[in-house]
Amino acid sequence: MSQILQIAWREYKQYVFSRGFLLFLIMFPAGILLGGFAAGFSAQGSPARHYVVFDQVGGYAEAIDREIEDRYRRNIISTWDTFVRLTVDDALLDAEALPEPFAPGPITSARVEAFFEAGGADAGAQALAPYLNESASAFTLPERKLLRISLPGDVARARDTEEAIDLLRPYLLGERAIANQNGEPVTLFAALLIPENYGSVSPAPASEGGEQADGETVKAEYWSRNLTDESLSIAIERALRNTLKRKKIEQYGLSEAVFDDIEDTRAEVSSFRPDRDEEDAELGLRDSVEVLLPGALTYMLVVVIFGIGNLLLTNTIEERSNKIVEVLLSSVTAEQLMLGKLIGIGAVGLTLPSVFVVGGVLTAVLLPASSDLMGGVVETLFATPLFIAYLFYFFCAYSIFSMIFLAIGAISNSLQDAQSYMGPVTLLIFAPLPFVPMMYQNPNGAIASILTWIPIYTPYAVLLRAASDPPLWEIVGATALMLAFAWFLARIMGRIFRNAILQASPPKMRDIFRLAGRS
Repeated sequence: MSQILQIAWREYKQYVFSRGFLLFLIMFPAGILLGGFAAGFSAQGSPARHYVVFDQVGGYAEAIDREIEDRYRRNIISTWDTFVRLTVDDALLDAEALPEPFAPGPITSARVEAFFEAGGADAGAQALAPYLNESASAFTLPERKLLRISLPGDVARARDTEEAIDLLRPYLLGERAIANQNGEPVTLFAALLIPENYGSVSPAPASEGGEQADGETVKAEYWSRNLTDESLSIAIERALRNTLKRKKIEQYGLSEAVFDDIEDTRAEVSSFRPDRDEEDAELGLRDSVEVLLPGALTYMLVVVIFGIGNLLLTNTIEERSNKIVEVLLSSVTAEQLMLGKLIGIGAVGLTLPSVFVVGGVLTAVLLPASSDLMGGVVETLFATPLFIAYLFYFFCAYSIFSMIFLAIGAISNSLQDAQSYMGPVTLLIFAPLPFVPMMYQNPNGAIASILTWIPIYTPYAVLLRAASDPPLWEIVGATALMLAFAWFLARIMGRIFRNAILQASPPKMRDIFRLAGRS
């Protein structure tokens, strides 16, 4: 046993104490933080989008201005609510106890008006100042990103949209600069052209039989070289849609206040579980974590198994090609070498999620703003059987796939030799991924049940179904079948490893079956 543990310790420290592994542990959380910072920086650092509106109907340019201004004001309140939740010291004040316009809540038209009538963010910051955390920074308004500028004189005098776009084309192509409201030259990002019959139905030509076909609705035209940034096009489309709705409202003799009231209507629905007591039946954040966490663990299981399987493969090939395995087998048996490798690399595989769990707990302690989310994750892991299930099925999946990788390493002298086997194995590992959305939406459906009974996919399927109370008999039966399959596979792959590890040249395909059958 001591020899097996020595081999395991050798394999473990070879990877865990290597510079690459330590750099990975540092770079992985740093990469997550950098990704979050980059996303925030991208949102804050994106340039302002200047656009023009050629409106032959009249009133639409001003309506778009109102809608975009309303969008910006709602963005201010959304940013304010996030600022309040992150910076208020809960020991001094409950954020909901602030004056109504400044307390976090639904962003309705009434609240928008009340927020700015009460003084806006400046007045809110004064009311909030005594209750902020010591490390809190000042609230800053989000930058305006969508700015309408006036049409050049010749474009404003255009007779129709075709003439207007011909005149605007040099500005849209960057060949000419256009002046903003301050007279400074800027690049024109987009142009919206609204024809004089916008929104009406144009008559269609009659068919040969004399029948009149249905006409097409006249559309506005959105011109821009950058169609990947949809922030402006979405805002304009929403503005035009709401403007048309307001016109309809006026046709029925109703005021715009009716439209605003209808737009603010929200259907509030609370979710409950019938298998709980009435006081605990309503679902909250931690229940959402309990539903989502099995999927995250399943994804981590696939990635970790594939990663450490490759470690086993490359390590075995390297030792075989460099004749190190011959030195090792002079002191230990092939079975001891194989078990030591499995234990050592398996411990490496458990080190990764362990580091992530510890990092999550430290994040919850050091960053109170994330305590609810991380608290839900930790509670779901350790107050439910999920963590035990993850460990159990990790070892099962690892036992199945690691033996395959070890056997491939034993019959390969180089990575090139192993590539012919790795293609089918990789496909085998990732084959269930297209079915994951179906399993997630219907965890007790036919697809989930079928994958549960396929031994190599049982660990993934059971973990993914853990939050949906699958039939116990199905889980027990599939797990028993998986264990029997793992035992059988370990015997077959173990024979291949023992019989091929010292062969000078890699065996051919027909020889592999002979090695598998030799005791």
